[in-house]
Amino acid sequence: MSRLGYQWAMLGRLERLIAIQVGVFLLFGLLNLLGVSLYSFFELSSSVTDLLFRPWSLFTYLFLHHDLWHLVFNMLWLYYAGQFFLNFFDFERLFSLFLLGGVSAGVVYVMLYSLVPSLSVIPSAMVGSSAGVMAVLIFMATYSPNQPVQLLFFRLKLWHLGAFFVVIDLLQLSSGVNFGGRIAHLTGAAIGYFSARQLLNGVEVAGGFQRFVGRLLRLNVSNSGSGKGAFKVYKSRSKQSSATKQPSDQERIDAILDKISASGYDSLSAEEKEYLFKKGR
Repeated sequence: MSRLGYQWAMLGRLERLIAIQVGVFLLFGLLNLLGVSLYSFFELSSSVTDLLFRPWSLFTYLFLHHDLWHLVFNMLWLYYAGQFFLNFFDFERLFSLFLLGGVSAGVVYVMLYSLVPSLSVIPSAMVGSSAGVMAVLIFMATYSPNQPVQLLFFRLKLWHLGAFFVVIDLLQLSSGVNFGGRIAHLTGAAIGYFSARQLLNGVEVAGGFQRFVGRLLRLNVSNSGSGKGAFKVYKSRSKQSSATKQPSDQERIDAILDKISASGYDSLSAEEKEYLFKKGR
């Protein structure tokens, strides 16, 4: 197994999501250096007609960033907010909320630019995962508002941080700078707030969407919970009984990696972690 594959297996699902976004940024940057630009096929256009011909852009725009600082800012906050989120929920719910916030923001963006004449005069396009990140951050700021947050020398509560970003976007709406982006941020924030409030009231507003995303991610909870798919079964062709047959190093590594893929690195026992660490060296 290559070292790159080993490093990928060691990443948690949140880290993998971030790694994919970084990888997409590097790939598109390399293509631009070669004179090939694919942004127009995957960014979200403000035109309804363009969206009809490129419906996938409603999702793919979330994985594109035009510049390095845009990427770094979004990934830092995605990781930061995601760590809080995963203390309460699983990655399936996080990714579902991320997509729901981003797709909802995309729909509002296209509708707004199509219905308001002053905006539709100049064609526009949007990229970036900010709306999805805002959905995750504001969800947590609503669900666990008093969660302490340490920022440099300041100790705040999570709702203070969420309120700060919402206020900043509201204040900058009137400037007209990145108007579509600000609307997308606020839409993502609204999705996060509404989802958290409903969940606190015992209502799951996006259960069907979450199950759909779970199937796409192959995170079937019933299978992982019952242990199915967590380990490969190796049948010996020799006459030696399976009780005395010791698995090879590669078989044991494959079984551990399958378990990580199904249930995450934290599901490993201390012995399995130590074994994998030794072999990784």
